[in-house]
Amino acid sequence: MRGIFLDGCVSGLDYRTQTHKGQLDEGGWYEYEAGESILFSIGELVIGSCQAREWITPLDFVAESVGRHVTVSHYQVVNTARFLIGLGHIDDKVKAEVQKLRYDIHFVQETESFEKDPVIAGFFQNMGKCLPSPAVAKNIVRRCAKGIAKERDVKIPVRDGGYVLADIYRPLKPGKYPVVMCMGVFGKEFINGFVDDEKAEALRQEVEDRFYDDYANTDTKHLLQGIFFERMGPCFGSVLPLPNPDPAEQVEPPMGPPPCLVPVSEAFEQPCAYDWVPYGYVVINIEERGTGKNMTVDLFRQFGAANAKDYCDAIEWAAEQPWSLGKVGLFGASYYAMTQYLAAQRKPKGLTAMIPIMGDYDSYRDYIYSGGGLLNRADNMDPCRTPQPYNFMKKALDEPFWNEETYGPEGEYMSSCDIKTIDLPIFPCVEPDASLHGKGSSEAYINCASENKKLMVVNGCGIHFWMYQPEYLNKFRAFFDHWLKGEENGIMDEPAVDIQMRTGEGSYYWRHEADWPVPETKYVRFYLDNSRGQSQLVTQAPENAGKAVYNADVHHKAAGRVEGATFISAPFAEDMELAGYIKAGLYVASTTTDMEIHMKVRVLDENDREVIYPARTSMERGLPLGFGALKVSHRIQDEARTREELPVYKHTKEAYAPLTPGEAVYCEIGTFPTTGVIRKGWKIRLDLDPVGSRWVDYNEESYRKDAENTIFTGADKASFVQLPVLPAKK
Repeated sequence: MRGIFLDGCVSGLDYRTQTHKGQLDEGGWYEYEAGESILFSIGELVIGSCQAREWITPLDFVAESVGRHVTVSHYQVVNTARFLIGLGHIDDKVKAEVQKLRYDIHFVQETESFEKDPVIAGFFQNMGKCLPSPAVAKNIVRRCAKGIAKERDVKIPVRDGGYVLADIYRPLKPGKYPVVMCMGVFGKEFINGFVDDEKAEALRQEVEDRFYDDYANTDTKHLLQGIFFERMGPCFGSVLPLPNPDPAEQVEPPMGPPPCLVPVSEAFEQPCAYDWVPYGYVVINIEERGTGKNMTVDLFRQFGAANAKDYCDAIEWAAEQPWSLGKVGLFGASYYAMTQYLAAQRKPKGLTAMIPIMGDYDSYRDYIYSGGGLLNRADNMDPCRTPQPYNFMKKALDEPFWNEETYGPEGEYMSSCDIKTIDLPIFPCVEPDASLHGKGSSEAYINCASENKKLMVVNGCGIHFWMYQPEYLNKFRAFFDHWLKGEENGIMDEPAVDIQMRTGEGSYYWRHEADWPVPETKYVRFYLDNSRGQSQLVTQAPENAGKAVYNADVHHKAAGRVEGATFISAPFAEDMELAGYIKAGLYVASTTTDMEIHMKVRVLDENDREVIYPARTSMERGLPLGFGALKVSHRIQDEARTREELPVYKHTKEAYAPLTPGEAVYCEIGTFPTTGVIRKGWKIRLDLDPVGSRWVDYNEESYRKDAENTIFTGADKASFVQLPVLPAKK
């Protein structure tokens, strides 16, 4: 039998069992028989001994480190690992010098003392080698104890002669394994980001070690937050200012990140090696070209067709490697879900299944111009050291209407997936607590061509956190175990859709359904009524006409609401379960040529206090039950794609329909998918506002100045809001 010491970073070390002896070969391998013990040494200097097994680390030499409290921080483990990793290859020269010092080399001492020990310092100086930092040694030992080998900065070739850089994590045990991979822009270093010099490398090693060794420590959490937001801060906020800022209304941003935003995994939105490799997978995390150490292209083109082709080349490369089973699964959230769609539509060889967690596939409708002309501002993720002079945000502003060349599958900066080409097993996830990605994930499940699909609707505190929780990882692994390993584990026999029904303050219960939207959903309408001077939501279309008029010449606020019109229902007579899309059908007019409608559906309890559905630690705590927006000049729908519960707009220049001042038009507004339980005695409140802080139109001055907007109700202009009411469980 063969075993490996650490991950092969040490060779030439002597070993001896009851039937075998020799030196670790260049891959760190030794031979043994089942049931034997093994001793490692450098000549006569004993390094340690333990039960022989498939892989061994210095942890196995120290009883205290593998007892009830397994830790790589034991000083003997750290000192031994640093000593051996620092030597790397142990040749005759090293052995001769160790032989002279064998009585003076002591691993059983405090780590700082060991580093300063004149015998150790003098020995390494004479050998022309350096002790690695404790963090480096501990990180290697920690991975190897889990059976993980890491290859860093692997150059994966792509079709034009270039390459993408990847970190590859493989099982120490030789064999052929399925591959779980991702490609994106946030960097493949620990948590996220890029490493360009020794100082940055040392910091990342320290952060990784402290994450695993001291996560509960407040100082460690602050360190993790700092590293995380150094890279991610610009992506969470706006890179463009709110239009027409009124200094008196601006709210100072909070100092630093909120306390809940502490990374919970080594990989941000990407597959974590610890979650997959010990279960028999290879993990590959790839950086896109034009980022990090791979600044080999003139421009970084986020979500462009060229990136998708690179991803396909990497998938096919991974499927052909000697350690690969030939089957590749794509896994990742947000950005790393979106790139999955762009690659999968090209059907690279080896791609077998995908798990896109909260990601959009339609660039125009879902993450740039949601509602038409209403720019989602959380979308400049330019990672280059020098910001690109022209990027996808500038391209979007230059191309305000949907067109095939810019937004189609071959778009240079922001290509979209033809979702009907996706026919492989797919497992999207939707988070109703988010103002980005939820609709795209839901629509991917609904519109893809796969006959083997699952969906999970999760009330989380942010995908970057819940996606690494065991209950969800177990689901994801079972899906890939079935499709990539061929295991008959029953995952596809379960109901296709798992839905967390939100009940308020982050609480929930599960419903398990056969499909999404849930079969037999009833779309119940509440009609806007302003005929008697009170803005109400009623169950029957009012016979009398009414209208609500409000000032639209207002500024955005960084926080809070700029009010337009509000309509409130009577208390509900019974509990109601909602899941799916809320929709509003509105008759509207403006005194100018266009208008924005920012729609929010809120729930009020028996004391008229708003019911907050997201979790207390949610990144978007203030989101209502349902929300959406529309620029009314984009109201013309694509009838072939529109469904009863969701309008889909054309957004083309030809379909652009400015308003005639004072003339009423009909429009429909869709929302992001939602779930929620409305209790007996609670009410719903519909807010229709002229501006918002989540969707922003940068051409608004052309129609907002001196504007007054009108919402019509009743008679021949019976505006309504429609709720997706689930059938009662039998």
